Amino acid sequence: LHQHNQFVNESTNFGDLHLPNFNSDDFAWPVADQPIRRSINEALSSGQWGKYHGEYTDRLQTELQTRFKIEHSILCSSGTIGVELAMRGVGVKPGDEVIIAGYDFPGNFRCIEALGATPVLVDVVVGGWVMDPKLVADAISSKTKAVIVSHLYGQIADISAIRAAIDGATGSAKGAVKIIEDVCQAPGGGLEVDPQSGMPERYLGTLGDVGVFSFGGSKLLSAGRGGAVVSNSASIIQRIKIFCERGNDAFPLSQLQAAALLPQLESLHVANCDRKNQAKLICSGLSNCENLHLPAPKLLNDRTLSAFYKLPMMVAAKDRATWLQLIESTGLPIGVGFTGFHLRSDRRCRKIGELAHSRIAAENTLLLHHPVLRKTTEFNDRLIDCFQQVGTYFAN
Repeated sequence: LHQHNQFVNESTNFGDLHLPNFNSDDFAWPVADQPIRRSINEALSSGQWGKYHGEYTDRLQTELQTRFKIEHSILCSSGTIGVELAMRGVGVKPGDEVIIAGYDFPGNFRCIEALGATPVLVDVVVGGWVMDPKLVADAISSKTKAVIVSHLYGQIADISAIRAAIDGATGSAKGAVKIIEDVCQAPGGGLEVDPQSGMPERYLGTLGDVGVFSFGGSKLLSAGRGGAVVSNSASIIQRIKIFCERGNDAFPLSQLQAAALLPQLESLHVANCDRKNQAKLICSGLSNCENLHLPAPKLLNDRTLSAFYKLPMMVAAKDRATWLQLIESTGLPIGVGFTGFHLRSDRRCRKIGELAHSRIAAENTLLLHHPVLRKTTEFNDRLIDCFQQVGTYFAN
């Protein structure tokens, strides 16, 4: 890493930058700590690990429902298939329309197409990454069946405002258009946080009609693969179960995966609070960093708990490749966001407006991976120094 840093500083003529070095091994994820190892070993020794239906998946469903205050759940093989199952659960069929933000996970767009439905794109909020509720009403037609709403990078989409837009839209019968919450990046996040316990009263994934979780390898709850769909509607979950049943569950989560997830679920709230506090410290330290736009303050307010899978920021599109090159050279786990859907062919989707802010999000976003949010004050100082040096380079 030190040699790489020297190459970047000297060979590509980036002035007098003296960027700190970080050990990339410090950001490895997932990490098999002792509670995870113990849980998996117990599943192995008990013989539960090979069962189609067993103790660990049952316990995981119970824990999801209890912790997130939701009545029903079903486990599945990934968050991506979870989104498709959620759409099937709310009755999306070929020829229907499903509203989605112009900046979102590409798999969600493909899930809509997989059902023979048409994605309808609305823009994201100014300077952010989540659906703009003010644009939803214009997207609704007689064919609209559902709205997929993703909570991304610690930013919580306004589900209440989206619901109000749906209910107030011309041609939309009350309750006919369902909200699917994609909380694959935000497990344990929520609203109306109790000042004493720090626990949300209302959890993300329970604010719409159905919520989808991911347990993929990089996620805050990780089993390598896997997902879950939750809802207060027994009929939605029943439709999903019927579709999944092929003489056996066609999209299963294993007992070993559930065993790995149970201790992570137990420690999730503390981890989310730690990540949020660390995000506050880093954002405060970078508040005056030149040429760097940080998340809106409302991502970090005391009445919400944001689950930071990524810590987002924006830089000028023309400078982003260089920002990425310089920060990557230090060993920090940084990347870019989704490519967005603003360039998708009109043959594949219907667009509401120009999707200008979705384009900005696609072209300007930089993301720090969540392992940086469980570090020390000394680490923060070095990270902040790194970004400030790079920001100053672009100012000169």
